Amino acid sequence: MIFNNIHFIINPISGKGKGSEAKKIIEEKFPAENRQIKLTRKKNDAYSLAWASAEQGADLIVSCGGDGTLNEIASALAGKNVPLAIVPIGSGNGLARHLKIPLDIESALQLIVNQNFVIKNIDCGKVNSDYFFSNMGIGFDAEVINEYAHQKQRKLVGYLKSGLLSVFKFRPVDILLNSDNESFTGKVMLLNIANSNEMGYGISLTPEASLEDGLLNINLVRKCSWLSFAWMGLGILFRKNWSKNRKIFLAKSLKIETSADYIQLDGEFHPLETKKLEIYVVPKALKILC
Repeated sequence: MIFNNIHFIINPISGKGKGSEAKKIIEEKFPAENRQIKLTRKKNDAYSLAWASAEQGADLIVSCGGDGTLNEIASALAGKNVPLAIVPIGSGNGLARHLKIPLDIESALQLIVNQNFVIKNIDCGKVNSDYFFSNMGIGFDAEVINEYAHQKQRKLVGYLKSGLLSVFKFRPVDILLNSDNESFTGKVMLLNIANSNEMGYGISLTPEASLEDGLLNINLVRKCSWLSFAWMGLGILFRKNWSKNRKIFLAKSLKIETSADYIQLDGEFHPLETKKLEIYVVPKALKILC
């Protein structure tokens, strides 16, 4: 498939200047008459720009940024007939890793140039009115993301530091959960709901997750000691479930009430306006190039 009207949406501050590098390579590889380049300046710009690009007749929209930029663009395109391509220049790049998209800018763009790709229709997750494409979380992972947002250090070092600091700040949260076939009431260390098999940096709570099965993969970790929680984390690195406090199941939808004040959506901090959450999968809602 040849694309004649490609819109590139670039977050210029992603990846400590990689956005500017991506812009330069795009200008070299794609004729001016076949592309538009749009730069984000603030939160939600990527959503607005992607929506406008779809209305303007773009036949491919390319996300050049991190997971936050990707979430905004994909949210604008969910349910539309315009395919999305990813040039991953952020930190975790969870969805790109799941789809095995090259993490190198030039290699990711070369997929489009060489027409060496397939277009898949993938599932999307939704929590109330907000989409997620990799995963969302309540509890410890949301605390880590909250801490990371205040860190000057980025990438994996920043996440590791945020994780250590979160140990001293985090308190288990209350949840009441009902799903298609499971229920739970009590305090949790973590409730992670995944659409893809990657959180980023090769770390996965759900290595068996599929973007095309119409299901969400749920990891629930009951309140436990930090020693037990660390043991569970070690098991995850080896893709084993070593914890009796960890419950893993599949669901198409969940209803949750929680004491949490915020969650993480695709690795981005998200304050809650309501304590009642409806979480569900929207099958085959996004066209994505990989």
